[in-house]
Amino acid sequence: MKFQLAHFACISLAGLLLASCQNTAPSNAAPQAEMNLPPAWSTPDSPNSSVSDWLASFGSPQLKSLAQEAEENNLGAERAYQRTQAAAAAARISKSLRLPSLNASLRSSESQSMLSFSPPSSAQSENHSLGLSARWEIDLWNRLGLEARSAIAEYQASQYDFEAFKLSLSGQVARSWFSAIEAKLQHELALASAKNFATNLESLERRYSRGLVDAFDLRLTRAQAASSNATALSRRSQMDASVRNLEALLGRYPAAELELAADLPALPPPPSSGIPATLLSRRPDILAQQNRLASALSLATAARRNWLPSLSLTASDGTLSNRFSDLLDSDFNVWSIAGELGASLFQGGRLEAQREQLDANQLAQLAAYQETILNAFREVETALRAEGDLRELEDATRLSAEENQLAEQQAWQLYERGLVDITAVLDAERRSFNARSQLISIQNQRLQNRINLHIALGGDL
Repeated sequence: MKFQLAHFACISLAGLLLASCQNTAPSNAAPQAEMNLPPAWSTPDSPNSSVSDWLASFGSPQLKSLAQEAEENNLGAERAYQRTQAAAAAARISKSLRLPSLNASLRSSESQSMLSFSPPSSAQSENHSLGLSARWEIDLWNRLGLEARSAIAEYQASQYDFEAFKLSLSGQVARSWFSAIEAKLQHELALASAKNFATNLESLERRYSRGLVDAFDLRLTRAQAASSNATALSRRSQMDASVRNLEALLGRYPAAELELAADLPALPPPPSSGIPATLLSRRPDILAQQNRLASALSLATAARRNWLPSLSLTASDGTLSNRFSDLLDSDFNVWSIAGELGASLFQGGRLEAQREQLDANQLAQLAAYQETILNAFREVETALRAEGDLRELEDATRLSAEENQLAEQQAWQLYERGLVDITAVLDAERRSFNARSQLISIQNQRLQNRINLHIALGGDL
């Protein structure tokens, strides 16, 4: 089968010469959001150095292992990864539109027609064809190039989305891990408190049997012991729910079998937060939105070029015969070659509406980009401020817990000497328990806030 390369090459060369005169494509970089960036954060920066592995900075090897397990098994991570694969395929599809297409075809048909004779008669005919056809749209104005660039930017955005999801997932694992440990410590504290109340109740019942205390004191103590048992049961349920939530996050069956650490880790030194401007190139969610803005800009520019003429080259070569056996015979060769220059004259307002739609989408993406940046700044500022506030709160709560424990011990001594009534003793015990419980909670809050700070700064620095 002989293809007419000479004719096709002439028209192709003319198309390439025209394509070389096309406008230079705009840069893929999105414009920066128009906002005044402060030179430093409102909260004084930490003097510490960068953190190369923020998860490892907590000094918990098990936490690092759990984060890796979640990344491998979490269904949300799989969903995010497959979105990147779909975006990559869309980018390849868009790039392929700039290349020539080649198709092969084999067609056979048989038909019958009536002839106008008297009487009428019929005639049957066969038609068989075998051929190759090629088509190429010359991208005169880089319209297809802009659409391909838009698809590539969307793919890059999906990659940053995946990175942002992995960072968020690691944060969720760390938060859930520390929250589960807190729930365990709260349960242990509630059990210890219930055991203490039970011991005091036994002592009081023995004294009541000897007539040393009245029934009022005994009933109040019994009520407090029952309330303490109820609190322990409630804390056990919270611990169970926390462990199951973490297991589901890891992609495991939520059987509440995960072994927790004995205690919350000591808070490591805070990372250096740098300057606000560096956040724009560090956070994956900002970079994802930046690429989506670039994609919208490319599409809006391409839409304006839909009004310009387009040039297409087509060519075909093959055989045609009324006998199938002749399809491989070069004597039955047929070919065609053509160039088509066309322009849209009337589309019922479709092209104009498409341009307006893409312009509006471009402005929406710009607003989303600016909103993402503002939210990022807010998250960093909030976490930096909370660092100092929670540190002071922990110091005050620790002092409160220590003093309340001493007050609880003294209250029982005074009660045994008849200097205070039972209500003062029970109130001291409640205060002591609540202060110690609050201290555990604030220690976890500081860890949670540190996680928020790492996520807000974009993870590893």
